[in-house]
Amino acid sequence: MAPRVCFLALNAYPTLAGTTEARVGGAEVQQCLIARYLVRRGYSISFVTLDYGQPDGEKVNGITVYRAFKMNTGIRYLRFIHPRMTGIWAALRRADADIYYQRCAGMETGLLAAFCRRHNRKFVFSAASETDFDLERAIIPRWFDCRLYVYGLRCADAIVIQTERQRALLQETFGLDGNLIPNCWAEEPPAAKGHSEPDAVLWVGMVRDLKRPELFLDLAASLPKARFVMVGGRVAGEGTLYDRVVKRAQGIPNLFIAGFVPFHEVGRFFDQALLVVNTSPKEGFPNTFLQAWCRGLPVVSFYDPDRVIQRHQLGFAVNSLDSMRQKVVNLLNDKDLYGKIRQNVLQYFQANHRLEKLGPRYEALFSELVK
Repeated sequence: MAPRVCFLALNAYPTLAGTTEARVGGAEVQQCLIARYLVRRGYSISFVTLDYGQPDGEKVNGITVYRAFKMNTGIRYLRFIHPRMTGIWAALRRADADIYYQRCAGMETGLLAAFCRRHNRKFVFSAASETDFDLERAIIPRWFDCRLYVYGLRCADAIVIQTERQRALLQETFGLDGNLIPNCWAEEPPAAKGHSEPDAVLWVGMVRDLKRPELFLDLAASLPKARFVMVGGRVAGEGTLYDRVVKRAQGIPNLFIAGFVPFHEVGRFFDQALLVVNTSPKEGFPNTFLQAWCRGLPVVSFYDPDRVIQRHQLGFAVNSLDSMRQKVVNLLNDKDLYGKIRQNVLQYFQANHRLEKLGPRYEALFSELVK
């Protein structure tokens, strides 16, 4: 009998239910993909998420969703304990799973580890970025949260990593080993007939400082004959950056700012793209790469996880804006080069990132944990 699996993913409900809340990150998308695969395989799957007003225990495509707490409720300075910690703990109990899975460094890691130790359940932590194993750069707001995270990581029954670089950081920082399971993606249907020919240079992500979106504006301004499209919404605490990007974009006529787009609608922008640009210096393994590669789109990026772009010729890894500009021009103007890279991309995606290929590795991991 397949083990019951619960995902602690507080921000995942919009992705699960296809609603229009703006908080959708790569970690949430990956967890939903894995969960839907496991449901198809006959697993009993649940999620613990924030309270967005949905009924507790709601069924979404075969997945049971339990509410933990509503944001911005409770008494200041005490809300960390109640309703946040108490709400998460109670929802985890209602889920009553054999295995609990959590992704991204945060206080939830430690809280879930403590819950699993208390109730003799298995805990799987999954990395979302290199910064999860680099405490100087980890995005954890409070020192106490960081202590909880380190405790939880050390108590995990298994740690899933995305890249060999993450394996090295995990070993170097914590002396622990990880299970390498690359990010997965479900192939998407082609664009509906009747659309214009793809012609855009595309950037997709949350408009936040660590993504360096203004570099994309610099790129667009330097290539006035190409069409550029940016997809991404305002992020809490970084609204000034978003406003600055939108204001500056008004002076770049070949750049279209789409703003926030619900995740289930983002695919149409990839369908109209010729290539995808990534301006982040560090990531985990970007979902935008997989959204591009399942369509055969080259990627030009400052970040190259485990040097896969360079090793498999999936586009170009660059280290300067001038180099990025030149590689984009090469791809737009050299049809033979573009066609060759497109074939590399499609072959690499089929061999390494298809959900149907990686899902069984999660099944094997979960079976081993409960054996």
